[in-house]
Amino acid sequence: MIFKRILINNFGGLREKDIELISGVNVLYGMNETEKNIVFLFVKNMFFGMPEKMQEKNGIYEKAGTEASQEKYGGIIWFQHNGKDYRLTRETGEGIHSCELFCEDTREILNGENGALERILGGFSENLFDNTVMVESLSGSSSREMARKLQNKLSVLSKSGDGLVDLGRTEQMLKMWRKGYLTQKERGRKAVQREQEKLGEKLESLQNDLDGLRDQKGQVVQAQAKIYSAAGKEEATVIEEQLQTIEKKNLGMVIAGILAVIVGIVGIVGKFQLTDEMSKIGMDVCIIAAVVAMVYTLTARRKLRMEFVKLKKKKVYLQSQQEKLKSSKEDIDGIYGEKLTAFTNLQSEYQEFELEMSLPTSEDLETQSLNLAMDTIKELSRSIYLEKGRKIRIRASQIFRELTDGKYIEFYGDEGQSLELCLEEGTVLAENLEKENLEMLYFSIQMAAAELFTNETVFPVILDDIFHGKNQDKLMAVFRWLKKQPRQVLLFTNNKDMADIF
Repeated sequence: MIFKRILINNFGGLREKDIELISGVNVLYGMNETEKNIVFLFVKNMFFGMPEKMQEKNGIYEKAGTEASQEKYGGIIWFQHNGKDYRLTRETGEGIHSCELFCEDTREILNGENGALERILGGFSENLFDNTVMVESLSGSSSREMARKLQNKLSVLSKSGDGLVDLGRTEQMLKMWRKGYLTQKERGRKAVQREQEKLGEKLESLQNDLDGLRDQKGQVVQAQAKIYSAAGKEEATVIEEQLQTIEKKNLGMVIAGILAVIVGIVGIVGKFQLTDEMSKIGMDVCIIAAVVAMVYTLTARRKLRMEFVKLKKKKVYLQSQQEKLKSSKEDIDGIYGEKLTAFTNLQSEYQEFELEMSLPTSEDLETQSLNLAMDTIKELSRSIYLEKGRKIRIRASQIFRELTDGKYIEFYGDEGQSLELCLEEGTVLAENLEKENLEMLYFSIQMAAAELFTNETVFPVILDDIFHGKNQDKLMAVFRWLKKQPRQVLLFTNNKDMADIF
């Protein structure tokens, strides 16, 4: 892809900025840092979309809601791709969001938002654009600091890709899913735990009830044992014997009373029939004796009756106690059986909850699968990272060797290790290089990544004042290398020496 012209109508404070370009190397001298950033963001937003509502970002966009943000933003880029000339126009503003792709060769107007622009980009991602199109300068107060930043950049580029397989994003999505499953599992675990606690409380309550019923049954059994013991049986026998004795005594008193009545009647009859005084006195004695006997028998029978009633009540009480204890025992046995059945059922249910807690849930299985997928992605990412890093180092070593006329053969250093460069006479750490050589190594790495990660859609490379040194030989080496590349170069610089050379 070759940019032919960039027209910024209104974007980031630049208005009617017109940049004419040629194929090959284009030197854009004199722009300040803000203007360079505006041009870069403009190019990126033209191809990947502008924010519908401009927001403040490093002073480039206007604050949303302000009067300035209500204006219309956009511009035009003329470019050549696969032998055809195109004109890309974008406009964004209040209620406006348009993208038009016009093929100047076929005179066909295409909707840039309807896949036409994506087909030209061929899967080239915005992230890849940031890492391979815009090349900023390597800053640092010392060679050590610059070497560290260079190594970090190499690590970032090794993790970049073609945008079709975003493993980092995939891993983040898997982490989110895993978090969801873990949250769901925790909720389920707490719900089961609450139910288990409720069952535990019910089991404890039933256990207390069963213990109480066992105590009651024990008391009833003890009372029954006491009643049916030898002493209890003896007491019942004594009462029965006493009742029989009282009945016999009562019968004797009845007979004695009848005899007394007969004697009294005889005495009364004899008293009126006999004329002898002595016989009359004898009859009076019989009458008195009969009356005394009758009074005695009546009194004795009354006492016996009271004692009989008392013993009868005692007997009835003992019998009622026996029936009551028997009924209480039967009731307790019935309630105990019901409680025991409920307790056994709750125990089974509680054990089922314990088994459910011990067995892996569907969330556990999903989480295990996600962990396995994440481990696989990490291994795959590591493999891709190492392979990309290896390819970048090989190609960057070739470029750096060419720029330094074969002085530096290659460089190496995995993640976490310091970069080392091989010379014919030995090796040297990157942190011991001069700043100008570090800038050239950084340039080599960026150019290698751009070659390896781009497909047929090759954007121009935008260099942002990447060389601060004034070594003419090194600047010429870079210039000669860029001249040989098929890729268009937009070099922004405030370095007068570089501008003169290029």
